[in-house]
Amino acid sequence: MLGAKRVKAISVRGAAVAGVADAASVQVRARDLAARSTGAATEKYRALGTAANLETFDRLRILPRRNFQTVSIGQAAARRLAPEGLARAGEHVRESCAGCTIGCDHRYGGTRIEYETQFALGPLLDVDDPARLLAAAGACDALGLDTISAGGTLAFAMECAERGLVDWPLRFGDDVLPWLRAIARREGAGDLLAEGTRRIAAVIGQGSEGFACHVKGLELPGYEPRAMQTFALGLCVASRGADHNRSGAYQADLQAGVDRYRADVARAPARVIEAEDNAALLDSLILCKFLRGAIREPWREGAELLTMVTGVSRGEDDLRRSARRVAAVRHAFNVREGWTLAEDRLPDRFHDEALEDGASLDRADVAAMVDAYHAARGHIPSGGPSERLRRELELDAWLTDAPLQGPASLG
Repeated sequence: MLGAKRVKAISVRGAAVAGVADAASVQVRARDLAARSTGAATEKYRALGTAANLETFDRLRILPRRNFQTVSIGQAAARRLAPEGLARAGEHVRESCAGCTIGCDHRYGGTRIEYETQFALGPLLDVDDPARLLAAAGACDALGLDTISAGGTLAFAMECAERGLVDWPLRFGDDVLPWLRAIARREGAGDLLAEGTRRIAAVIGQGSEGFACHVKGLELPGYEPRAMQTFALGLCVASRGADHNRSGAYQADLQAGVDRYRADVARAPARVIEAEDNAALLDSLILCKFLRGAIREPWREGAELLTMVTGVSRGEDDLRRSARRVAAVRHAFNVREGWTLAEDRLPDRFHDEALEDGASLDRADVAAMVDAYHAARGHIPSGGPSERLRRELELDAWLTDAPLQGPASLG
């Protein structure tokens, strides 16, 4: 929304240091969390970062390739793009946020790399050269482009070109540096590509909408929905589109006892809601999500931290209610801006095309999961919080009826 208002950033400088209600308790808890954050739950992030996921996801056959046409690039190619291969292409340096004990920021040749960047600028574009991946990631950083959206948009453009729907000289496996610059400068075809996958598909037409891999206009992250069907629901209902940060539902698919190839109408909605609420809790407390494995009881510990810092006594139920309110306000905002249930869907590709191993995603099953999710959230069928939910969460104090104006609106 800031971009629609042509605002690049807001800088705020305070004149005083904010205090805490119980400084001694905060210090004790901070030392405890720091100690826990150096344990086994965060070892992967310290040693290699999320880039360590790529080989594992390739082996599990959930690593998308060539605009989600297929999965897996093979272990030899995956190894080239894994941290060890990247280290041969550029010096490896580990950095961290101020005071962080995890240090998940891994840079190769000066460029920060994590799994989503690997996926979007590597397998999604059918690129397995670590030097080219690093160059593309560095260009995105320099040009201010999101790597997931840049990779997803270019992958869609490559497929359109290979199908003969456009005459752009762009094919899977090509060098994308000139295209990234064209997007950032809105030059030539880059002027349309800068609009993102959904709007490109609307211009090109010719059936391209069916393989335009986005939800609500946001390009998909690096998990194959046909092989992670709880996450498929999480993508459909995510308030800002295909989103893996406000819903860690992909974690549910990788838990023991969960059949990730099954659309579980009975259990998936509760799993997605719990993932969304946990993410809202950590975001609201301004805690790093990589601490999630080290925090044993997030709701209890979150309530204790809030009381220590603010002096306002809050319990687990209060925090759960606040997380539910966050989800309800986001949904109500979307409804106000024109959302309909038709937005909570995946592109046709994921329903009409099975993977090589036969994995498929039934359209009716997904629709049933979406309906069950909204019912469990307390949303009325036509969209928006029910009167009961509005009263329970006291939402009227948080909602207005005035829609946004201009390009920030959905559409």
